[in-house]
Amino acid sequence: MHTADGEGKQGAQKPVDPTLRQDVEQIERLLRHISHVVYHKGRAILVDFGITSPQFDALLVLHREGDLAMGALCDHMSLACSTVTDLVDRMEKGGFVARERDQTDRRVIRVRLLPRGAEMVDKVMAARLDYLARILKDLPADRRAKVISALEAVYNLIHEPNIHSS
Repeated sequence: MHTADGEGKQGAQKPVDPTLRQDVEQIERLLRHISHVVYHKGRAILVDFGITSPQFDALLVLHREGDLAMGALCDHMSLACSTVTDLVDRMEKGGFVARERDQTDRRVIRVRLLPRGAEMVDKVMAARLDYLARILKDLPADRRAKVISALEAVYNLIHEPNIHSS
């Protein structure tokens, strides 16, 4: 329900500066397109290594976080436990991870990254970095620094605790 002054139930929203709106639209579009290209190239790289994107995502989580209980791995991946269980089954058969009972609580199953899984992460990340290096090699160092600074600024703004979502 809107009031006479145009204010809705959510409260008054300031009109968006047209220049800001155009900048936001361009930034969103560029981020989406870059993400799309990098995602698809990343998937193509994974095909060369015989691993699926969800498997690689799980390996990355374990590489970054260390051994995790199945429930924690599900939470990190934002996937249903049944999905992660199937994923871990395939990765275990491939020799990338191992399941182990938690030493302090035998009811908990932990997933441990095996050396073959860590090696896979290292090889795939090297291939991804090589791909980006080929793309960015002709961009002068000062411009790369500006790109990094701009991306860090956006990242930090997104992760600020006081950002209001609407």
